[in-house]
Amino acid sequence: MLPEQVGQIVQAAVAGVPDHTPGLKVSVINVDGRPAVTESATFHSDANNTAKLDNDRTGFVRKFATMVTSVRAKVPEADVLGALAVAAHATGDGPGTVVLVDSGLQTLPPLDFRQPGLLDADPAEVAGALGEAVPDLRHKTVLLAGIGDTAAPQAPLDTARHNQLTELYKAVVKAGKADCVAVLPEPHSGPAPTGVPAVGAVPVPLPDNLDPDQFTKLVLPDDGKVGFRPDRAEFRDAAAAAEVIAPVARWLTGRTSRSVRLTGTTARNGARDGQVALAEARANAVAELLVERGAKREQVSTTGVGSYFDGYVPDHDSDGSLIPAAAARNRTVIVEVTHR
Repeated sequence: MLPEQVGQIVQAAVAGVPDHTPGLKVSVINVDGRPAVTESATFHSDANNTAKLDNDRTGFVRKFATMVTSVRAKVPEADVLGALAVAAHATGDGPGTVVLVDSGLQTLPPLDFRQPGLLDADPAEVAGALGEAVPDLRHKTVLLAGIGDTAAPQAPLDTARHNQLTELYKAVVKAGKADCVAVLPEPHSGPAPTGVPAVGAVPVPLPDNLDPDQFTKLVLPDDGKVGFRPDRAEFRDAAAAAEVIAPVARWLTGRTSRSVRLTGTTARNGARDGQVALAEARANAVAELLVERGAKREQVSTTGVGSYFDGYVPDHDSDGSLIPAAAARNRTVIVEVTHR
C-alpha cells in the first residue's frame, strides 16, 4: 500500500506542472536481492483547460500508486542499500527525492540483520563500517517510510529496536551526503505479499527472564532498553532501563541478605585502562538504578573488566576495523546472584 503522505508528495509535485510541459518523472524500484527500476512514468498533459489538467494530475497520482502497489520481488532476500543506490541513480545527477518504503531489514551483506548483534549496534559505527557500500545520495532528499514496520512471518520489533533501526538508516543517509533526510510518521501496514521469492527472517531477541529466582547469571545487552550512549555511562533511555531491571530491584528489596554482582564489559576500543573504567562506570549506573528502585547499595557490588572477559567476541577484522555487530555483543552489564 502506498503511504498517504507519499501520494501527497507526488500530488504536490505535479500540481505545479503546467499543461503541454514535460514534468515530474517517477520511478519505482523493487527492494529484493537485485534491486532494479520496475516502472517509470513522466507527467505530461495536453489539456487546454484547468479542469482537464486537474484530472490528468489526479490520474498520474493514481497511476503512481498502482505502480507502487504492483511491484513484486523477483529475487530472494532484501537489499535495501542497493535499492537506495538504484533510486538515487534514477533521479539523475541533480536534485531529486528518494522515498524508501520498507521495513529496512536487509538480509544481504554488508548489512545482513540476521547477523547477531547488528540490530543493537551503534548506528554511527554501522554507517562508518559500511564504507563504499553507502549509497551516493548527494543532492538528494531522502524520506524514510515504514522503517521497522514488519509483517508476518517476520517477528515485530520492539519500540527500542524500531527506533534504533530508524536512527541507523538516518546515519546511512547522512553518510551518503544527502541534502536532507526525514522520517514520515505514517506506519507502513498490511500483510506480506504472497507468491514472491523468500526473504530470510531476522531473529529478534526476546526479553530475558529477569527473576533472580530463575537465574544465577544474566547478561544485559547493549540494546535500546538498557544500552548506553557511545563511550559514556549514560543510558539511552533511563526510564526504559529502570523498568527492565525492576524485577531485580524487587528481589533485592524483599530480603536484605540477598546480593548481586554487576560486571561491566566493553568492546576492545582504546587502552585497557579506559575500557575498564568505562565498563565499571556502566556497572555503577545499573547499580544506581537498582538503589533508586529500593535496593540497598551494600547489596550490589560492581566491577569493570573492559573487553577482557570469558565470552568476548573478536570485534575487529584482519585490517583492524571495528565490526559493529560484534562490538555491540561485547557491550554488556552482567548480573550475577552472589547470595540468595
